Amino acid sequence: MNISKKLMLIVILTTVEVSITVFSAFEIAKGAKFHQLNFLHLKYINQLSKSINEIEIDKSIDTKTIESNILAIKQQPIDCLEEINILNKVIMEIINTNQALTICEKDIEVADTALSSLKQYENRAIDRHTFLTSLNHALYNFNEHSENFEEPIRKTVSFILITLIPLVLIISLFNILFISYLSRTISNSIHNLTLLLSSKPKDNINLDEDLEKNTTGELKALIIAARQRIREDFFNLENNKELQAIVKTQTASLQQANDELAQFAYRASHDLKSPLSGAKSLAQFVILDIEAGDTKEAINNAKIIYQQMEKLETLVVDILLLAKADISSEDITPIDFDQLIIDMKERLAWLMKDNPCTLETNITLSKPITSDKARFAQIIENVISNGLKYYDKTKPSPYVKCDIFDKSDILTIIVSDNGIGIPEQHQDEVFDMFKRFHVKNSTGSGLGMALVKKHIEFLKGDISFESSKDGTIFTITIPMDKQV
Repeated sequence: MNISKKLMLIVILTTVEVSITVFSAFEIAKGAKFHQLNFLHLKYINQLSKSINEIEIDKSIDTKTIESNILAIKQQPIDCLEEINILNKVIMEIINTNQALTICEKDIEVADTALSSLKQYENRAIDRHTFLTSLNHALYNFNEHSENFEEPIRKTVSFILITLIPLVLIISLFNILFISYLSRTISNSIHNLTLLLSSKPKDNINLDEDLEKNTTGELKALIIAARQRIREDFFNLENNKELQAIVKTQTASLQQANDELAQFAYRASHDLKSPLSGAKSLAQFVILDIEAGDTKEAINNAKIIYQQMEKLETLVVDILLLAKADISSEDITPIDFDQLIIDMKERLAWLMKDNPCTLETNITLSKPITSDKARFAQIIENVISNGLKYYDKTKPSPYVKCDIFDKSDILTIIVSDNGIGIPEQHQDEVFDMFKRFHVKNSTGSGLGMALVKKHIEFLKGDISFESSKDGTIFTITIPMDKQV
């Protein structure tokens, strides 16, 4: 039998026992109530007797008091009949005590007759003597009924006590034994399952087979559900760990991006504001110079404004290039590095003019490179232009060299110079935005190397450098099989 059925049986047996016990208690209490009703019956008979004695000594007749006494006497047998149920009637029939019901019915009839005589006396239909005789006859019957009522009620109550109390005890004892048996079987089932789960598996027998052989019903279903839940919890735990690791990594990346964005916004707004503010002030001077007729000074200030706007344009262009560095490009074409160097020299003509630095390039490729031409152009141009800008004026033969070659599916670009180098205390900041380490020689926006770094990371490559007073060497490596 399943544990749930055993528990249900225990509940049913307990409910039956409690119901019989409560019923027995009510039945025993009912016997006491019958005795109480008979006592009240005698009490009101005594009051009626006093009223009759007063009439006999020629006192005036108080019909209201007499009527009240008779109604009170009548109420006791009425209450008694209402308390009797079908089971009581059956019991009284069996033990031959049903005459108590007949007595109650006769008592009510006597009371009704006495009340009728009272009405007749009040209406002067009968005289005083006839009324008194009627009351004495009713009083006699009431006393006789009260006396005869006591014995069958006592006998009925005794039978209930003798019958129900042993029945309750027997049922209680049976319940105790049977419930103890059921509880023991449940405890044994749980104990056996506990031993099974806590013991080591036998040779060639796994836990599923043991459960199948030794466990049934709800316990088996419970263990199966618990094992499934544990598997799911372990699976979810592993997923949560992986998810937490991903979230942690993404959070760190997002925090870094936010920090970079905050720094970028601050420096960009500062660098954009400077030439704009200068141009605005100079424009006011130009207006004043023109009004004063000093065209020469106005022209000089206008030239300065033009230079400021060029600087602003360079900054804006570099910001746009930096913003586009993280965006995938569809312009994937074979790259002609020789032409790329020629185009770069044309764009850097302004920087190379009157510049004592010599630019040497050496390109050795075993196979064509297909990738984003614009990214490579910006990488090479920014690194080379830095070498040209920061050459060492004290050295007799300043130079910048660019070597481009491939080996084992790795494209390598090495740009070296013998310039003034990067100050050691700032070498960790080379790829940060808006960083300029030689303010006197600086003409750019400070975004060049940050742009180079983003392009190389987009191409899954790497960049490193060595720098000292003897010069700087940048080494760029890009896997050719992982290019865009």
